Amino acid sequence: MGIANESRQEEQNMREEHHGAGRYWLIWGLLLVLTVVTVVTGRIHIPTWGLVLALVIASTKGTLVLLYFMHLADHRGANRLVFAVSIIFVVLMLAIPLVDLGTRYRGATPPGSTYSDLQALDIGADAQEGRYGGGIRKEGKTGEESGATKQ
Repeated sequence: MGIANESRQEEQNMREEHHGAGRYWLIWGLLLVLTVVTVVTGRIHIPTWGLVLALVIASTKGTLVLLYFMHLADHRGANRLVFAVSIIFVVLMLAIPLVDLGTRYRGATPPGSTYSDLQALDIGADAQEGRYGGGIRKEGKTGEESGATKQ
């Protein structure tokens, strides 16, 4: 019965409290500004904080939509608790892998990746020259044709 009473109470509170259209226009304007910021920062190369900035902007936009367009700001009790716990879990699910990646020792990141300062190995050219036991020979001749005699 507690849940049914809570929903009746929320319904009664929402009938008494009507928000004008100005609130929605303001939130819509904020969402448009954040979208423009996302596009502008996406075209700029920000090597260290680009991902964090994009995640903060996306999380802010999602929170605005949840709070105002889905009326979560008007609700009380369990709905807010579920929202807060889900935000905490999203932050943890993003932060833990990023911290792990940022604190790895040098040998754990493959050479040539964006997170490594080691040079990438270019074995394609070496393999074609025959240095690694295969590939294409430049002369196109076998050992016998190049002047070696059988005894």
